[in-house]
Amino acid sequence: MIQRMEMHEFDRLYGEYKPRFILIACSYLRDRSAAEDLVTDCFMHFWEKREEIVPVTENIPAYILGMVRHKCIDALRTRQQHLMTQQQIYQLEMRSIRENLAALEECDLAKILFRSEVEEIFHRRLAEMPELSAQIFIANRFENQTYQEIAQRYGISVRKVTREIQRCLKLLREDLGDYLPIAVLLFPHFLDK
Repeated sequence: MIQRMEMHEFDRLYGEYKPRFILIACSYLRDRSAAEDLVTDCFMHFWEKREEIVPVTENIPAYILGMVRHKCIDALRTRQQHLMTQQQIYQLEMRSIRENLAALEECDLAKILFRSEVEEIFHRRLAEMPELSAQIFIANRFENQTYQEIAQRYGISVRKVTREIQRCLKLLREDLGDYLPIAVLLFPHFLDK
């Protein structure tokens, strides 16, 4: 067993084993530059700690190769973690893109922008109507009751129900004005005859 290592012995060891160790590291890392850096770091670490390592190590090349192996394992684990993180980010981004695409494909931005304004016009107009007219319209358009059911519910004729709904629709169409195309898209069954 060697007790001390001189510079010329280290140079011989470095020159003989560095290319072999680089090939081994490169076969795992698939990156020549990273393999060279890793092997050089291992040799430098060995040189800095040679006073402690040399007296207790029988096979110095095997010792350095063990360091290369451990550094390769660390590098691959770090790369694996990095790729897993990238994959998670990619998956989150893809999910976000899919959700945004679905949302955009399902809705019209004009509907979103003007929905509250159209609803405000509906509510204001219904509040301004005579109570019976508003109740008839709500029963038909929101509760899906037939004209006959509404007539029975309020004790009026089907003809009166028809006239009240037509009057409400006329007033709503007038109030909606420029919003009418959007209102038809948002509430198609509320504005048809």
